[in-house]
Amino acid sequence: MSELRVSSSSVSSVLQRNNKEHGRKFLFDGCPDTAWSSDGGEKQHVTVTFEQGDPPTVTKIRIQFQGGFSARQCDVTSSPGGEVLTTFHPIDSNITQEFSVAMAAPTSSLTLSFSQFTDFYGRLIVYSLEFHGS
Repeated sequence: MSELRVSSSSVSSVLQRNNKEHGRKFLFDGCPDTAWSSDGGEKQHVTVTFEQGDPPTVTKIRIQFQGGFSARQCDVTSSPGGEVLTTFHPIDSNITQEFSVAMAAPTSSLTLSFSQFTDFYGRLIVYSLEFHGS
């Protein structure tokens, strides 16, 4: 099992539309001092597309939130199709958390849809997001 490379991504929002300081690129930069920060809302999402070639089978997702700015629920859906592959329930902590994903078939794209936020305004802060599989 290896870390899968993300070729492109999109997010539901960026705090104050300030991509330079809070943009999606910080999800995958490997720097512990940077993070994607969303604006407030009832739902937030991150969509990723994996590098070209054979679509991978994702088996594990690793994510690190800022404590106080996490979600209590995340639905992982495949693209295309929108089939919910798994739902996981992160804890409100700044530790890196790992969640298993059971995929029936490889996919070139995934969406993580977050809800039930610990922040009153529905903001998320995510320091890192990794996908592992084959």
